[in-house]
Amino acid sequence: MTPGPVGDGTCARCNPRRPARRRRPRIRPSRCTRSSRRRSRPRARPSTGHPLGDAFARLFAFGVDLALVAGVVTLLCYALIAINPITGLPTNTQRGFDATLGLGIAIALVYVWVAEAFTGTTIGKLLFGLHVYARGTRTIGLTRAFLRGVLRPIDVLLIGGIMVPFPARRRLGDYAAGTMVARTPLRGFGPLLGLLLAIVLIGIPLVLVGPTRTLAGVFAFAEFVPPLAAHLWQLASNGVHQLIGR
Repeated sequence: MTPGPVGDGTCARCNPRRPARRRRPRIRPSRCTRSSRRRSRPRARPSTGHPLGDAFARLFAFGVDLALVAGVVTLLCYALIAINPITGLPTNTQRGFDATLGLGIAIALVYVWVAEAFTGTTIGKLLFGLHVYARGTRTIGLTRAFLRGVLRPIDVLLIGGIMVPFPARRRLGDYAAGTMVARTPLRGFGPLLGLLLAIVLIGIPLVLVGPTRTLAGVFAFAEFVPPLAAHLWQLASNGVHQLIGR
């Protein structure tokens, strides 16, 4: 038997194998492209490992903001102004000090609103490594921050402590504003920056009014705050008794 020509299919031994299919090379994105995508969308990770830790961290952060700003503003007003311009009462009396402290609390709430709107964080949140995010951005704007602030009393007093420990980690104000609280993008530098800003804020009265007047303001807090706290506690207990009695 005469073998046929090579490759004509008549002889299995002489029949060459089919050429392997060439695979199209996969174009992988470069590292620069990957890093730019990661930077363009901030990843909001859970604030703390434990749900209760997250709830308490947010509560304490707000308390630190309120105490720092209201305390400094009240101390400055007490040291610089003898008569409250709004009430006309002397600041060294119980009623005058209460009005001055109310002004300081109002300014502290405005500070929290503006700071969350334009930076997404406050001094207290930096201390606890927290940041407020909106969808796709690290700043939430005045409207969202205002909604969070308006609903904060309801969250603090009623349902916020119940909602935050759930997996979504969002309170009523977060759902209304479309925000969430997660870790700060500054990571370990956030608490250090918060501590530095807190020290600077506490040192402002020493620079503006001096150590003597600052110390007098501290003594005024020790004199007037306990009676005010007792009065507020009495009002709250009376309100609770009235609600129970009904």
